[in-house]
Amino acid sequence: MAINIKFNKPINQIIRDSGINSSTALFAAGEARRLMYGYVPMKTGALSNTAQIFAENGRGVVLYIQPYASFCYYGETRRFNRDKHEKASAYWDKAMTLTHKGELTGGVSNYIKNRNGRK
Repeated sequence: MAINIKFNKPINQIIRDSGINSSTALFAAGEARRLMYGYVPMKTGALSNTAQIFAENGRGVVLYIQPYASFCYYGETRRFNRDKHEKASAYWDKAMTLTHKGELTGGVSNYIKNRNGRK
């Protein structure tokens, strides 16, 4: 069974009108960074406090810029200090997603609705 879909508007306009754009990607990255904060290993705070967010190719990016970030992320330094962040772990984005995926997607959804004037 074949299904034909015909759009009344060009795809680029549909995407633009839906609110899915670089500002939405940037918002999503900011939300992800905020939600990951408690999962990022912390000794002095440099790793989590210097994370940068940006949009690239329509996707939100959270970049941890400290030279040792990959060692922590991949668990090569297995002894995380949990005095400040008790949920600190390797693969902190995945750990955050297990608990906060709904909060992240809900926040982005609300952002898009608010940008489009919907309530």
